[in-house]
Amino acid sequence: MNINEVNNLDENVFFEIFKNIFEHSDFITKLVQKKRPFKKKSQIINHFINIFDSLDKDTKLNIIKSHPDLGDKLKIKAGLTSFSQEEQSKAGLAECTDEEFNEFKRLNNDFKSKFNIPFIYAVRGKTKKDILNEFISRLKSDNIEQELDKSLIQVKKIATLRINEIISNEKI
Repeated sequence: MNINEVNNLDENVFFEIFKNIFEHSDFITKLVQKKRPFKKKSQIINHFINIFDSLDKDTKLNIIKSHPDLGDKLKIKAGLTSFSQEEQSKAGLAECTDEEFNEFKRLNNDFKSKFNIPFIYAVRGKTKKDILNEFISRLKSDNIEQELDKSLIQVKKIATLRINEIISNEKI
């Protein structure tokens, strides 16, 4: 869909399409919706990102914590937002062997034990190997604030990728 079609969506339809740009944070979508009409795709992306950036630290932390574990066998089959399910499936996480699922489970648990947040990584366009390597690399850190900053960057990257998936590129 193009930006004009986005601008002409019924409020309920807009909400349904964009409600999980930030995982389980539809209040952001309601705020962005009030900014319509948008002149171009970059404007809607900027509104989503700027609203997220303006949130207090606790709200951002809650958004981080609402993200699902990567490679969670049961949640990939049911229980994820449609965005997360598609992203994890395209990255090959739905086809993990039992050994791989167990490795993801161990890494997720280690990460949450160490940093008290889930591992956040924009998996669109990544492979299982890419994801595992990133997991292992970030688990080497002992800097909780640095990991929180990396997670915030990844959350915004995920949001941007999701918007880019919904809205087609504009002709120049």
